[in-house]
Amino acid sequence: MLQYRSVTVERLVCTCDRCGKAMDQQDDMMEWQERFIVSFRAGFGSVFGDGNVVEGDFCQDCIQAVLGKYLRVKLDDPFEPQHKLDSEPQRLLQPNQQKKVEQAERLQAELLGIVTGTDERVVTIRKLASRLGIPAAQVADVAIEHMLRATEHLEKPKVDTANQPSSE
Repeated sequence: MLQYRSVTVERLVCTCDRCGKAMDQQDDMMEWQERFIVSFRAGFGSVFGDGNVVEGDFCQDCIQAVLGKYLRVKLDDPFEPQHKLDSEPQRLLQPNQQKKVEQAERLQAELLGIVTGTDERVVTIRKLASRLGIPAAQVADVAIEHMLRATEHLEKPKVDTANQPSSE
């Protein structure tokens, strides 16, 4: 017997800020992989304004059209690379921004240690309890709450059960 039901599906789609092209992660993996995302905080004296956040999403065609004549393209084999990248992505951050990222990564590692129970768990719990000004017994609860908030974007799409036929 065929049964029909409505489902809600969430999909990741990135829209080019220059041409409006939609790059769908599921339908067009090649365009999705080649999208170019700009996201940084402007520094002191920046043409974008001190401390402002600058963001943009672009398709590969727009990057080629706007920057193509200024980019150096080197032939290479991705499976046996001959060329090493000049810089890693984290180097796009300014030094003070990189320090904040590293601090967040260290805190994340500490939180993970509390939840998973490493050998240094007791020391880590005491250190975090002192920083947060809470009893050591509450540190795991706070850590779990922060990890849940930090991973909300990873939740699976929900199925709309309101319009499903009953199984009677």
